[in-house]
Parts: sequence; C-alpha cells; structure tokens
Amino acid sequence: MNIEKWKNHEFSTGSSAGKDYLTFQRQMKADLKKRAADAGFELTRFDPNHYEFSAVLSKQVHEEKKYIYVSISDVRFFKNAWADHVLVRTMAHDKDWTGGRNTYCRWDQVLKQAERLIDRN
Repeated sequence: MNIEKWKNHEFSTGSSAGKDYLTFQRQMKADLKKRAADAGFELTRFDPNHYEFSAVLSKQVHEEKKYIYVSISDVRFFKNAWADHVLVRTMAHDKDWTGGRNTYCRWDQVLKQAERLIDRN
C-alpha cells in the first residue's frame, strides 16, 4: 500500500463514509491482511466503522492461539494518526475488547509490535 498517497489527505465527512474513506479502508484491510500473513499472523476479524476501523489478528504459538487488537482513530479528526499512532494491544481471546495495556506504533510497525507483545505474554 502506498501510505504516502494517503498522508495528509483531507478525508470527506458526512453521515455515511465517503468513497475516499471506503477506498482507503479497503486498501488498509488488504495491507494488514498481507502484512499479517507475511509475519505468520491471520487477520481474524476486521470491523469497519464510520471513519475508523479495528481488527483482530491471531497467531498460533505452540498449542495456544494468541490474539492482538489493532485500531486506528477517526481519520477526519486525527490527521495521520492512522499512520503514526496505531493502537496495538493483546487480547485474552478473540472477543476481549478490554485487552492488555495499550501500546502505540506506526502503521508499518504494527506486526513487529504485535510480535513483541505476544513474546512478552
């Protein structure tokens, strides 16, 4: 994905997500799925929201499945936070929305951060 294309983009706004955001979201999902697979993770869940999204990644570690929660902030109000300040935390299971301690990283570091968090647990 060409992250630079979307940096500083002025996203549309409205009661439903604009075409620009829907294109961005589709590209981000594809990028996350590819990066996850390359790192040995699976994109277990992708939850599109109005102008933000969250996702759940999973990885089999020995005989236990480990889960990671990933979320970006609203792209209209937090310019470039989707690229520079992505929430990544552990989950006890695939429906654990409270999860572990919040950590933040750049989009291109999400899978490295996920791996670090799994190694600590």
